Amino acid sequence: MRAPPLLVLLLSLSGFATAEQTPLNALLDYHATYEATFNGLPIEARRELTREAQGYKITTLAKNLLGNIREIERFHLDNQDRIRIDDYTSTRTIFGAKRSENLRIDPLLSKATYTRKKKQSEIDLAPEYLGPVSYQLQMRRDLAANASANTGTKATLSYQVISHGKIKYYQFEELGEETIVTALGDIKTLKVGRIREEEDRQTILWLAPRWAFLPVKIWQKESDGETYEMTLKALTFDSIDQKALATSPVEP
Repeated sequence: MRAPPLLVLLLSLSGFATAEQTPLNALLDYHATYEATFNGLPIEARRELTREAQGYKITTLAKNLLGNIREIERFHLDNQDRIRIDDYTSTRTIFGAKRSENLRIDPLLSKATYTRKKKQSEIDLAPEYLGPVSYQLQMRRDLAANASANTGTKATLSYQVISHGKIKYYQFEELGEETIVTALGDIKTLKVGRIREEEDRQTILWLAPRWAFLPVKIWQKESDGETYEMTLKALTFDSIDQKALATSPVEP
């Protein structure tokens, strides 16, 4: 069984305010757990964003009886408010076999070194390059900025991502609004799909505007027919239980 790529794909309140009163910041600390399945097999998944002394850390954990995945990405904001990756580590254990990959950043040389097993590759960094997880956070920031501008136009969702030692181009398009039924109640979302050259592969995300476009649901289909799905189960911001907020009436 190979590690479900969806699980790799997967992302301050001063009071208990509604989204209409105080839009949440995409960089707000949070802890989210998801009900997930891989070809119908249940998986436990959670993701959290925490602030550190020098920046931020995104942690993703997923496991079932067959194995587990743990990935951590650290990043900071530069003086132009851009996300700059500091390091990334992924460890996967499937059927007892362990695989790790690391991405280390040298800010003085503006280079990134990717290591997997005994192989290494080096990349010259550019300010627009994002990490394997932080690009999802940048997408949330872009959508939130577009919503705040209230221009009525769709956001341009295009990112250059350091993935497996290479620079890859990810593009997404807005697919409209949809209300998702979750353990936290009915949540109004913006549906976003990844644009792929391979027509037999699909990735769709349902993002909640009320929570700075935090993922509520993710669905992915691979070229071999395997499917992955995860839906938000529980969510806290700054240690405040948001269940009451989530179960409030869906915004018009």
